[in-house]
Amino acid sequence: MIVITGAAGFIGWNLYKSLNHLQDILLVDDIKKFTGVFNPSHPVMNPDQFLEKIKNSSYAQTIEIVFHQGACSDTLLRDPSYMMHHNFDYSHALFNLCVNNNIRLIYASSASVYGDNEAIEGSNLAPKNLYANSKKIFDDYVDSFISSSKLDLPQIVGLRYFNVYGPYEHRKGRMASVAYQFKKQIEQNGSINIFKGSENYLRDFIYIDDVVSVNQHFLTNNRISGIFNCGTGIAQPFSKIPQIMKEKYNFETNEIPLPESIKDSYQKYTRADTSKLRNIGKYTSKFLSIEEGMRKYMSHWNREAQ
Repeated sequence: MIVITGAAGFIGWNLYKSLNHLQDILLVDDIKKFTGVFNPSHPVMNPDQFLEKIKNSSYAQTIEIVFHQGACSDTLLRDPSYMMHHNFDYSHALFNLCVNNNIRLIYASSASVYGDNEAIEGSNLAPKNLYANSKKIFDDYVDSFISSSKLDLPQIVGLRYFNVYGPYEHRKGRMASVAYQFKKQIEQNGSINIFKGSENYLRDFIYIDDVVSVNQHFLTNNRISGIFNCGTGIAQPFSKIPQIMKEKYNFETNEIPLPESIKDSYQKYTRADTSKLRNIGKYTSKFLSIEEGMRKYMSHWNREAQ
């Protein structure tokens, strides 16, 4: 059986859509979230119920792999109890159950762990907010197991997602990509707000189809373990997004100051070093460019509007 946690979320749902031709899948998330277009043809289970269920070794033996996409992704949250419960406590318990029952685990980490440092696995991490720190702490815990040559572990893969964008990200709310935020602003106001100096703020934007492809790669390459960057390796300015959107939409652009409340925690630059993913992870597929990804995304929006 394949299990997807956070299955009603952005990445979880796209991953499920790519695998739903398979028969034996369990979706783990708040059951109330499976409404509207989020209408699965496979069974669903609440996260706490699943964690209890997997403690039964007979049940655990029915599971081949867990894609752990469930987490709190709100980088602005200031509640450490809530953040650590969702991003460490649950993940910690799930990890140990997977290890003890020889269940493969592919989990979602985040490029935010690098802060403003160069994004190279094994380099100094410098998380700038509570969310990033929660991801770092779990990565460190997992890496202590992966790095031990004395342990006989199932496949364990952590994927540090960079700036993912694409269909169904509306579930992320205020954490959705700038592409989605710009689209909503155009629909509401006929204009977008962009931070002053956005041509100097660079991000590694990766389209959701590529993220799904990386996950599927490790699904079929079950002897590769490690924590890997999941980005294109190319940094683009925020201002590039509206330039591409001008191909399909008419709108005005308003420059606004970077809010004081996020200045200290705001990453100025992200770019994945993909050397480990390519060399150790053996991932060879080409990533979509920002132009290719945005055009696919805009085509999706147009289909939705019809």
